[in-house]
Amino acid sequence: MAAAPRVAVVLVGQNPTPALLSALTLPVDHLLLVASDGTLAVARRVASAVEALAADRSVRVLSVGSDPHDPGGVTGLLESVRTALNGRPWYLDYTGGTKVMSVAAALHHEHALPPEARAWRFYLDSHSDLLRSADTASPGRPVTGHGVDLRTLAGIHGARWLADRDPKPLRLFLDGGPAALAEAFPKLPESELNGIAAEGRVLAHLRRLLGGRPDSEVLGSRRVADPFRPGGSIADFDILVRHRHRVLCVETKTRAEDVVARAGWTVAKARRVFGGATHVLFVYSGPVVADLRDQVTAYNPALSARHVHVWNLDTLTERVNSFDAVRDAFFPSLADTPPRAAVPAVLPPGPAPVPEPGPPTEPPAHHPGPEEAPLLVTPLGGSRLGALAAMHAHRPARALVLPSKQSLRARVREAAARALRAAELPDAPAADSAALRAEGYRDRVRLAADPVDGYDSGAVQRAVQEWIQAERGRGPGERDGAPRPVVVDITTGTKAMSLGLARAARHVGACATYQLPKDRAVVCLTHGRRGLAGRARIDWSLVLSGYEPLSVPLGEMVTGPARDQVDVALLERAGSALAEAATGECGVWWDVSLSDPQGFLTAQERPGLVLTFDDRAVGLAAPARLRRRTAEGPLRGVSPGAWAQSVFAATTHLNARCDVAGRVLALTRPGRNVTRAGELVDWIAQADPEAPDLTEELNFGEPLRPLVVAVDPEAEAVDCAALNTDVSQL
Repeated sequence: MAAAPRVAVVLVGQNPTPALLSALTLPVDHLLLVASDGTLAVARRVASAVEALAADRSVRVLSVGSDPHDPGGVTGLLESVRTALNGRPWYLDYTGGTKVMSVAAALHHEHALPPEARAWRFYLDSHSDLLRSADTASPGRPVTGHGVDLRTLAGIHGARWLADRDPKPLRLFLDGGPAALAEAFPKLPESELNGIAAEGRVLAHLRRLLGGRPDSEVLGSRRVADPFRPGGSIADFDILVRHRHRVLCVETKTRAEDVVARAGWTVAKARRVFGGATHVLFVYSGPVVADLRDQVTAYNPALSARHVHVWNLDTLTERVNSFDAVRDAFFPSLADTPPRAAVPAVLPPGPAPVPEPGPPTEPPAHHPGPEEAPLLVTPLGGSRLGALAAMHAHRPARALVLPSKQSLRARVREAAARALRAAELPDAPAADSAALRAEGYRDRVRLAADPVDGYDSGAVQRAVQEWIQAERGRGPGERDGAPRPVVVDITTGTKAMSLGLARAARHVGACATYQLPKDRAVVCLTHGRRGLAGRARIDWSLVLSGYEPLSVPLGEMVTGPARDQVDVALLERAGSALAEAATGECGVWWDVSLSDPQGFLTAQERPGLVLTFDDRAVGLAAPARLRRRTAEGPLRGVSPGAWAQSVFAATTHLNARCDVAGRVLALTRPGRNVTRAGELVDWIAQADPEAPDLTEELNFGEPLRPLVVAVDPEAEAVDCAALNTDVSQL
């Protein structure tokens, strides 16, 4: 058996938690945290945390350069690491970073080390909290978060407390009950006294159950420092609970209806400070409201039951009355994994590794362009836009669209055939289904009959190689000549799926490529960046689920209470300005839930309008400052935090459909504290607080950073650079 490495290379992306856990779990003497220039600050925070918690290992932060989509930067850096190690092996955790970084790093590790080193190549499975190796015969390794506390987890996400102790009113209640609180603060309104009492009851209950455990932590109210305004607070939490490395943010309410109103902002700030896997618990006083959890989901569909819990205070104290009950209710993924485990110091004996599907084949001398009509394999991920754009980018003779079990397949084959025809015949009128079939385009696109498991890279690799081997030489004139070149697109799908695709490409001598919609280019892992000619013509009806073309003013489609949920006048004015600025084709799509008697209640969580320009989309979000919680309910004011959360929800809604080909403009009226709104939106989006630019022009490449734009719907002209941008010519 070979000795295990003493060095680990850990990729770091926007989410620092996986990198920290891996850095603490792998038994090494030296850690190399690898980021791009854009995430160096994140990597440095992780390095500081590791240095404070694990004095037995040295930590260095390295950068692949300014372009996180440059495979050459990744392989060049890792090659220098390999040279410095002088033949000694190293662990690789490729969980973090961009997809190109992860795939390039994994392929380099596979190439640089012997086959048995697959047991030293890991990614973190966030669902089970296991480090899974590329050796399928080896079980996953539970991560350890020894020494990690709430301050550490907040710190690696760039957050810190203003004060690290419970506030005085809460301490008084915990020590002396309601009487001590009332005596110290005789003029405190009854509503505030009740709120502190409810918070104190929940805090005392959770501390009784978890307070004595070394792997758990329960903190009272904490305020998060405002990065934009020194001395101020940008968010606060009533109660914070940690079990091992998982976090539960607890919000207490004395009225059940306040749970619905505050849910979105509470979840947004929790995920910003502790990461996307954070759970949130709402505890309310008073009578039980049986459907309150359903009300939260109805008002904000993004708040899934898996991460958001709603309990009545009395029910919580009665039923959740032991540590096991707390863990099973709020930390289920940790129920069956031991708290401390490490990767073994030597390769474990076991069955022989699964044989590779064949030795690697040398890639072509040059990247096949569209004029060579290659074979194409493209995955179908959560967004269908990538598969359609791949048809334009490569214009294949024949293509396989490979769906995963998690993707939506309806109408994809015909839409892909239509995108291929539009790429080859850009001046021809659109074709119907019969024409696509008659002209042979539909037969050139195949949708795999059996979807693959997007988390099983081996299964993906086998499926792709089988199709390529069956297709090579099948076309007219191909049998006796050189085999047709092959391109494998890795843009969409999970990282495991992309790695399986890239490994298949390597073994059949194909080019693995990644699309860059921002630059209208593709990156070949072998041959580098290549610009694209023209623009893809996308069937947006397939991409923009929940939207329909708008041919009349939006105000004619949205009537009644729905007009109060979003600012219709702002949407109309901004949409008209963008459409008028475009010299090319512009499509306008509207959120049809605005005409639904109940669906309109969640419309503030989505772009009300989406304008499409060839292969790019601009979403317009205008959450109202007064809105209803029920169809017949009164109008209520919206806090700046809740408004910012709605904007970010609309941003993620468009991002799930368009990825980096989309951008959201958040519309507000002049004079409505635009600066603070922009700060909150930027904070949730993790933009750089050192240089917030709220007046930047409209561009693409940062799909999760919406632009806050002030618009006067009554003004004759729109004085706004973003809305006067000709997006069709970008």
